[in-house]
Amino acid sequence: MIRYIALSLVFAVASGMLWAADPVEFTSPGFPPSRLDADGRLVEDWGSVKIVVEGEGFQANQGTVRTVRLEETIPAAAWTSEQGPVQVTITAYRAPVFPAGMDILTVRLQETTGQDRRLTVKLEVDPPATIGLSVAHVDKQAILAIPVETQESLVLNDWGYTVDTTAMPGWAKPEGECDPAFANIRAGMGGIPIGYRFRVPPRSQVNVVLGLCESHWDRPEVRPLICLVEGARPMIVDPISRWGRHQPGVLLFASSDTNGDGWITVTIRPVPGAQDRNPILNVIWVFPGDQRPNLNRVIKGELNNQALYYVDVGGTRDQPILASQDLRFPVELSANGAKELTFYVACPGGSVVIPELTAWTTQGLYRAAKEVWESWSQATASQ
Repeated sequence: MIRYIALSLVFAVASGMLWAADPVEFTSPGFPPSRLDADGRLVEDWGSVKIVVEGEGFQANQGTVRTVRLEETIPAAAWTSEQGPVQVTITAYRAPVFPAGMDILTVRLQETTGQDRRLTVKLEVDPPATIGLSVAHVDKQAILAIPVETQESLVLNDWGYTVDTTAMPGWAKPEGECDPAFANIRAGMGGIPIGYRFRVPPRSQVNVVLGLCESHWDRPEVRPLICLVEGARPMIVDPISRWGRHQPGVLLFASSDTNGDGWITVTIRPVPGAQDRNPILNVIWVFPGDQRPNLNRVIKGELNNQALYYVDVGGTRDQPILASQDLRFPVELSANGAKELTFYVACPGGSVVIPELTAWTTQGLYRAAKEVWESWSQATASQ
């Protein structure tokens, strides 16, 4: 994306772009616009997002908002500010994601004094949002998404949930001798997947055990679950059919860090078409790869101390993967170097895609926007 923004700025200077103090609007053909205001704030129908840069020697100076055309094709808004030793450029354009589109917000940081810099990029969301690893919600609407490449700049705990699903302590009523954590759950209300991540040595192998106890339904095939653990074969399980109501059960996954990023991901999704599409999860154990645990002892809680990670899902010691409760991205800039962070923002009438659950990439979204505007220009010219 740096290449695209640089091209647009060069074109703008050469052609005499429009500098403005008033907000600049942008959109896709036929859709309501969003706007970038004179403070660099992206304003939508649900609220707004502002990017703030912090660091030693930085100054919160005024900037200038202007209209640009990325590669002379995509209408966009850009805001530039000299903030002490770093030039900050914010660019926003509309990507044609079905059904209403999605805004792509990029911040480019350029070091200008020839010194290495450490800084923090902070997102101020108004109204305040419920924040997960990849998606933030306002009133249950997904309003902000963090692409995978941007997530790498976040400060994370060694383990935690990636989406702030609903914690329900004491929801289950497990029968028989079992770990007390079977009484608690997280629930993905509205069909939201339950997700966790665990830090491991890159490319390593572990054994992951998921604990489940269904205490709401008393008949099978109502709430089947899709259990996905990185590096292992997916499983579809119906807790009522497998173990019965109020009966704790566990599933073992031989897992591995297949992508080498130093994380094991765990996801519980609803089965499409199921009567109850609210996934649940009670307990997670992560054991060393050379230790195949006795599952009967795992259910009883006898091997908790042998686990690399033990999670009472939805319990008092459960935690988010984010190390802070707001969106802060530490960034290191080399002397005269530049870096970009990209975010997806819900535009009027729309919501954002979940990065881990979509085939869209930042590059693909840009190409799609370019193709839409090229087609629209050709159709307009032929009229």
